[in-house]
Amino acid sequence: MAEALTETEKLLVKQKFEPLEALANAAANALDLDALGALGETANKYDVYTDDGGEKFKVIEQSEYCMRVCCKPNHALQLHVFNPQEDNKNAAMIFDRPCKCGQCCACCDICKQEMIIMDGNSSEIGYVQQPFLGGGFSPTLQVMDRKGDEEPIATIKANAVCCIAGLFCDHTFEIEDASGQNIGKIVKTKPSDLGELATELTSDADVFAIEFSKDLEPSRKASLFGALHLIDYMFFENEGEVNLDIANGQLSFKCCDCYCCGCVCPCTCACGGGGDGEGGGGEE
Repeated sequence: MAEALTETEKLLVKQKFEPLEALANAAANALDLDALGALGETANKYDVYTDDGGEKFKVIEQSEYCMRVCCKPNHALQLHVFNPQEDNKNAAMIFDRPCKCGQCCACCDICKQEMIIMDGNSSEIGYVQQPFLGGGFSPTLQVMDRKGDEEPIATIKANAVCCIAGLFCDHTFEIEDASGQNIGKIVKTKPSDLGELATELTSDADVFAIEFSKDLEPSRKASLFGALHLIDYMFFENEGEVNLDIANGQLSFKCCDCYCCGCVCPCTCACGGGGDGEGGGGEE
């Protein structure tokens, strides 16, 4: 239940590394077949820790394989949050995200990302949605007590303007209540060492931290916790994507995403290949 968050002020969320997914991506790069990488897409799993290192939750994605392959990262899914001391049958919380037309202008319901926050009995306790036009030039989410509410109880907004994702810096989303007072933040942390960098380059595994006021209602903490996962699917599933085209001797790397009104456009750097002169990597 959301009451498990009553005394919580900070959580560290680590997405698990999936070897099969990394292997499929490596094979897709070697053969220059992007579709092959999609076939290795696995359901996300997260380990959640308190700031003193104790394990707080396990979060497991439940989704259909064909949806992950064809619609990632905008596929329909449920995230089941379990207490690590119990079995994986009785969820403490459930985060439900319907399939959306992602990475496009957030001007209608089918294009606005959303997530329903439920307790372990599948009763709604919160709701997270992109506002109309997605906050303009800064990625924004609104948190409500219930779907259909008109006034948000909190707003989550990225510090960055027009740019999101990228491996080499932290990405911070400030959380403000309805009066504009800061009540917490969500941070996608940059890799702390070469091992984490390699993990993020070869898979979807990321590390997040979330902080919120201790006296915040547990159901609202649960909504913010769910919003963290929605942010991961919206912006960081393909972060730092590397494509090594061995046949043409070309390497491409996604630096970041440009953001405007809900539209997400990858910004990629490439080197090698296609040269006609001496030392060129081949013909385009």
